[in-house]
Amino acid sequence: MGLYGAIIVLPTSVPAGCRSLGTTVPAGQTDYRLAASAYPHSSTCYDREYLFQFSEMDPKIHRQAEEIALCTPGSGITCPSYMNTVVTEDYHPTYYLINGRSMPDSMDPNYAPQYPHQPYNGNPHLRPGELVLLRIVGQGRWQHPFHEHGNHVRVLALDGNLILSRTPGSTKLAGPLVFTTTATPGQAMDGIFQWTAKGLNWDVYGHGYPGDTSVCIPNADGYYTSSPSAPNYYEWCQDHTKALEANPSGLVGAGGPVTLPDANILANGPWYGGSPYLGPEATGRAVSSTPIPPSGTVANDPGQEAGFAYMWHSHNEREITTNNIFPGGMMLMMLVDPQGFAIDESK
Repeated sequence: MGLYGAIIVLPTSVPAGCRSLGTTVPAGQTDYRLAASAYPHSSTCYDREYLFQFSEMDPKIHRQAEEIALCTPGSGITCPSYMNTVVTEDYHPTYYLINGRSMPDSMDPNYAPQYPHQPYNGNPHLRPGELVLLRIVGQGRWQHPFHEHGNHVRVLALDGNLILSRTPGSTKLAGPLVFTTTATPGQAMDGIFQWTAKGLNWDVYGHGYPGDTSVCIPNADGYYTSSPSAPNYYEWCQDHTKALEANPSGLVGAGGPVTLPDANILANGPWYGGSPYLGPEATGRAVSSTPIPPSGTVANDPGQEAGFAYMWHSHNEREITTNNIFPGGMMLMMLVDPQGFAIDESK
């Protein structure tokens, strides 16, 4: 009946190398973590975390249970013939849920007024370089192959047990990188996801335009980490100033990155920034003074957020429908936000 939950057991100590609970990068922003690490192991440190509970629902079973529940003496409702038995086979779910919600409800705020009994959304935000802990639980009767676009997930543990090297005495983690985090019914999985822009082969911040004074000094791993408050903190320095187009702004035909669509043909969603760049100046560099159509549909100021959106969804095509209608079901959007944008996980 969709009545389920998760118990999260937190480590009682902070492993070496993990940040204690407090503020996270960049300094001054709220730290929403429940612990400094997923397990008492230095390789399970993380910066942000999300819980995903995957399940499915056959409305036929729910209707039978509802008819029994509503059939009380004096109610005037005729009691069904199956008062003592709800038929649970054949099982044909048509609703596929993340934390009790289907797309697009999965991206609405926690405790949204239109469905206050579905408290938790599934709308992950992160910033470049952050180690994002994904806690995944299979709560239904079906296996759900969930795919996280943008990078693979490094599996840390299954059912609360760290996956360690089989070498005697070794404490090295040995979990695989996976393309999909397949949630088997009754199984729990913990993994780390990270987005860095490494390998995209272009400067995601659009550096190199006239007047640009940004710097990218690589650390030993090739990332810019010497200035946590910089707008391009954790930039992959090998792509710094590597142009995407000939000009930093303007129409594609003139060498710029974006040609805005005709508002009479395409209605943009609430997160559209009109830009292929990341950061507070991205939209201005991409579209200059041209307004982003249609007016009044952009939820967050693109001059502040201007992030990237990646679809996370089930790889079972049936499961990205709601009551057999596409799109819906087990689907959501992961948002990569610039360093200066404050991610509010209380909503």
